[in-house]
Amino acid sequence: MELHPQIRKAVGMMAGVNFPDLSPGEARATLRERVAILNQAPVPLRRVMDLYPAGPGGPVPLRVYVPLTAPTDQALPVVVYFHGGGWTIGCHDTVEPQCRYMANAARAIFVSVEYRLAPEHKFPAAFDDCQWAVRWVHEHAAEIGADPTRIAVAGDSAGGNLTAVTAQQLRESGPRLSAQVLICPITNLIFDTPSYVENADGPILTRAMQERWVENYLDDEALRHDPRVSPLQANDFTGLPPATVITASHDPLRDEGIAYAERLAAANVPVRQRNWEGYPHLFPSMGGYVDAAFEALDFAAEGLRGAFETGNPET
Repeated sequence: MELHPQIRKAVGMMAGVNFPDLSPGEARATLRERVAILNQAPVPLRRVMDLYPAGPGGPVPLRVYVPLTAPTDQALPVVVYFHGGGWTIGCHDTVEPQCRYMANAARAIFVSVEYRLAPEHKFPAAFDDCQWAVRWVHEHAAEIGADPTRIAVAGDSAGGNLTAVTAQQLRESGPRLSAQVLICPITNLIFDTPSYVENADGPILTRAMQERWVENYLDDEALRHDPRVSPLQANDFTGLPPATVITASHDPLRDEGIAYAERLAAANVPVRQRNWEGYPHLFPSMGGYVDAAFEALDFAAEGLRGAFETGNPET
């Protein structure tokens, strides 16, 4: 299937930018610029605040988004959000559009996490920061108006990877999670699926880019098989939180995202999974150009609402 007509202009905005060829600083600045271009005016919220609590390796910047759409007289569910960017680029600003939109749509507080980035900070720095952030939100829920018994995790691309591994790690140690949302997630660092062949040259994400991100993130090639890096390679999927998984037809990560949803379902984990035909990697972050971006974000928000209200994602 060809790319949807709406996505072609958005893809054109990213043309000519090969993030791994830039220095980390240049790549991070360029991504912020492109995200600003690809999105609409900010969605109004009740409040946005930045916090800098001390984490495992120093302060971990957190940005808290409080929705307009939820009651003001009760604690709200909370979603801890991990940005994408190959563990190398990305920040609050690059996921602010979808965090703002989903906070209102899910009627939940969103907390964006700026975990430590590679190559300055190799694995397990991001892995450690994300788990720490969920525990911090659980312990400090009252300070941000959140309900510590209704916590979910979510993320896109490398942030989807960190979402999956965080859910797996916290299954044993807690706190208990209500849901997980994986948007175009990286679940396996082996890169051997048909979608990697079909979409090796993109658009948006290429196999060469992925290989460079992994090189930035890992010190040891053997870690590609570690479930803390490749959550699809975990042995046990039972007892994980209900999941919403979003994939795209023109994404190298499509097949591993679908495979992860299938492994969850086989372990009797409630799963909602949808593949958007005609769209590339991270199309939900292109709301200024693509109507389907909001369809996908609404799909994610529906899953969160259902999990928070009934213990299972809405169908």
